[in-house]
Amino acid sequence: MARIRTIKPEFFTSLTIADLTPEQRLTFIGLWTHVDDAGRCVDEPRLIKAAIWPIDDRTAADIEIDLKALTESSLITRYTLNRKRYIAVTNWKEHQRINRPTDSKIPAPEEGDPTPPDPVTRHDSDSLSPHAQLTEDSPQERKGKEGNREGKGNPPTPRQSSGSPTVAQTGERAIEDRMTDAFLERYRSGNAYSQRQVRKVIADALANGTDSGELWKALERLGSLSKPVSAGTLQFAFSELRTAQNASNVIALPGQPLPGPDTTLAGWAAVAASFDSEDSA
Repeated sequence: MARIRTIKPEFFTSLTIADLTPEQRLTFIGLWTHVDDAGRCVDEPRLIKAAIWPIDDRTAADIEIDLKALTESSLITRYTLNRKRYIAVTNWKEHQRINRPTDSKIPAPEEGDPTPPDPVTRHDSDSLSPHAQLTEDSPQERKGKEGNREGKGNPPTPRQSSGSPTVAQTGERAIEDRMTDAFLERYRSGNAYSQRQVRKVIADALANGTDSGELWKALERLGSLSKPVSAGTLQFAFSELRTAQNASNVIALPGQPLPGPDTTLAGWAAVAASFDSEDSA
């Protein structure tokens, strides 16, 4: 049963909260209305999804990723007792003042053991699902591919290599970490970029087969425009890069500006005519 809770203004200026994605922040707030008066609930992403995100296009796997981020930020504690999993909001009594609280039916965190990390992980080490690993033919994966055709989901994946990537892979750190650091060092000043969000977008794009050089050009474009880094804005940047590349391949004919493909065809016709004239000479 949902409960009325309060939220303090300091929430929105917290540096810990600022490192979370907007979805993870809303999941954290939603947990306050879902947990009991002691700040505890059953650790089941499907139930939490139904309670907090009932009409949104999110899955239990998405909620599991949110919960893992909240755990890593020490905002919640996940623990196990008698093979049952529970969640407790950290410092609950500092967040909420409950008038005549109802006794909790869920054991306290100190009575159980910390829940071990989920063995099923994503490429970027984020837990993907509490139950089973997604495959290429799973509903979530098919949904991501269908999202690309509708302008949603993961960004497009240019396959053409642009030579050596701007940020090269080394034996010390993963390329997504180095690209994230390089991007933030160059563009974070004056912008509200979240390191966690930028790294996740980069890791997802690389896992989707995007060439690292093309990805870096798209990130540079977003940084120069002070745009947020997300799957959607990457699509925008890739589209601009493609448009610029196509424009550079057009051969202009003096006095005969032609739109679109006609310009390219006419240009190649002019080049062929020049070769014919040289052969006849």
